[in-house]
Amino acid sequence: QNRNLKEVLPFLHSSFTSVILHLSLYDFNLNYIYIMWHCKFYPDPLQQGFLVRADCKIEALHSDLHKIIDFEEYVTPVAIADFFARRVDRISDRIELLDKALQGKKGRGRSSNIPYICERSDIFCSREKLTLIVRVKENSGESAERVASEALNHWNIPTLDLLTHIACCVFQHRLRHYLAENRMVSFIADGAILPRKSGASQLPMSSPPAIPFSAPKDSDLRRTVKIRMGVLKAFCRTCSEQENFESNEDQVEVTGMAIPAGVTLIAGGGYHGKSTLLRTISAGVYNKIPGDGREFCATVHDAVSVRAEDGRYVSNCNVSAFISNLPVPPGCKASLDTRDFSSNEASGSTSQAANVAEAIEMEATAMLIDEDISAANFMARDGRMRALVMDESITPLLYRVNGLFNAHNISSIVVVGGVGDWLDVPHKVILMDRYVALDATDKAKSISRQFSYGHVQYGGRGVVHRLQWDQDGTPVHRRPTLSSLNSFGAKLSVALLDGGVMFSIDGDIEESGEKMQCCESTDDNGFVDMSRCEQLVGRKPQLYGCGLCVEWIVKQAKQNPTLGIKELLNDLQQEIEEKGLASLSQHDTSLIESVGFALLPRRHEVFMALVRLRGIQFEEMPVVVNDDEDIAKREETRRKEELAALWASRR
Repeated sequence: QNRNLKEVLPFLHSSFTSVILHLSLYDFNLNYIYIMWHCKFYPDPLQQGFLVRADCKIEALHSDLHKIIDFEEYVTPVAIADFFARRVDRISDRIELLDKALQGKKGRGRSSNIPYICERSDIFCSREKLTLIVRVKENSGESAERVASEALNHWNIPTLDLLTHIACCVFQHRLRHYLAENRMVSFIADGAILPRKSGASQLPMSSPPAIPFSAPKDSDLRRTVKIRMGVLKAFCRTCSEQENFESNEDQVEVTGMAIPAGVTLIAGGGYHGKSTLLRTISAGVYNKIPGDGREFCATVHDAVSVRAEDGRYVSNCNVSAFISNLPVPPGCKASLDTRDFSSNEASGSTSQAANVAEAIEMEATAMLIDEDISAANFMARDGRMRALVMDESITPLLYRVNGLFNAHNISSIVVVGGVGDWLDVPHKVILMDRYVALDATDKAKSISRQFSYGHVQYGGRGVVHRLQWDQDGTPVHRRPTLSSLNSFGAKLSVALLDGGVMFSIDGDIEESGEKMQCCESTDDNGFVDMSRCEQLVGRKPQLYGCGLCVEWIVKQAKQNPTLGIKELLNDLQQEIEEKGLASLSQHDTSLIESVGFALLPRRHEVFMALVRLRGIQFEEMPVVVNDDEDIAKREETRRKEELAALWASRR
């Protein structure tokens, strides 16, 4: 019994890890819910905590749920788990105010204020059942049982809200597939509320003063998309009070602005909404909850934000497409080879070049770039500076975006407001004027023709603003070296640092003031700084999820040192699909009590965390050359050279 816990604990052996204290059985509509209380032991018996687990059959939630939704679609069980996670939070808050039984809830990092729907480690769903885990402190067992039982009570579940939550998530998931199939990057629905209440809030700003988004009139950017939703179409709600979509049979039609593949600029004056629009596009890789204001906006799932990161750790990254021809230091025979670039403290331009190269390596289909948080010399160089500085080691991104799209089909969405040279390269230009989006593509082309005066050649490699992408050695596929992996030791655990923007996988590092200072020393192996990863939106729980994924990859790479980064990420994805995110935290519970749970990051954020892991080193994957392909490439090169020589001597 709960009241006898203090009397029992001192007599239990310290080797016990958990014990079942109580079993409750509920029958809601003839579907059973089993609730067991577990106790995890600490050195101090007064710091005991309860692990309350509830398993509920899906039929208990809604008798026809299997007929309405498709459990084979990945996002469906994730949406159900997320709905009940938020329901548990609301019930916990109410019971705490009434009963004062849940002590320490504020320190567990619940996620009701995070509007993104991600897989969790503490509440998960399958085709057969929903599993809910509530962690509370001692003397809170009864209240925890009340929370679990009330959250899963068939008679108290708002069925319409549950199905709306699922439909909203499924719509965004299918919209993302629609964008990829139709060569689009992002879609912003009419009526969406893009701005947030404040820089520290995820809640939508009230309207007014917020202006609902409207796609440009009389423009090919304005599109109506049709998403097949089946029976879920009845539960799709508009993101505003006005009807901005229509239902036809089992399809939902939504009108808004569709950004096509290619190079797109977002221009405008200061404080006119450029960065707000880009943040909406960036957040579109995640599913949002109903009422967020952006729940009918989506971006292709592998779009990546790219920015400058002064002091970033870089290991064996090929940045030669942007950084080359470095000056030879005194006493050295040759300059640094940027095809194998490494640095413990990369500069702004070099770190952004590495971020672009790694986006190519991870096969991202779109890059999202804001000039406000980018390195100025990496973004562009105007004609006057080219005339003054003839020997420049940096090839700006401005010169590369078109070649990058032509060679790798990687689109770029760039926010600009101060460098007019960017008007020479885009396929589309969106002008933000007083928070209203306008199509300024034709005007931008006219300005480009008026002010460019003909583009000059860049080192004989083509027009300066539209260089072809150099294929040699880009991208480079890498794998971790076994010697660097062994430096992390055998026993690893995740620790969150610096207020939840960094983590470490060194088991000896604890979250304390003394340990925090070791990031500034040379002995900083195991640290990962994710403070400037724009799309890590889940705060501490998602950072914790990143740490668990990196910890798993390091252990897996030690056992299989021949696997490359992409293969390791594929194995991680398969592990999570088969066993769930909770399987990664079973052997590492160091942060469970303080963070409460983990949120699943995208594979791109896991990749970012891995390559920022200080102390890890990478090597290029061995390339297997096909003799027939090599002969064909050489023959093609020879024919091109003959044709070029013939053309040059035509007179």
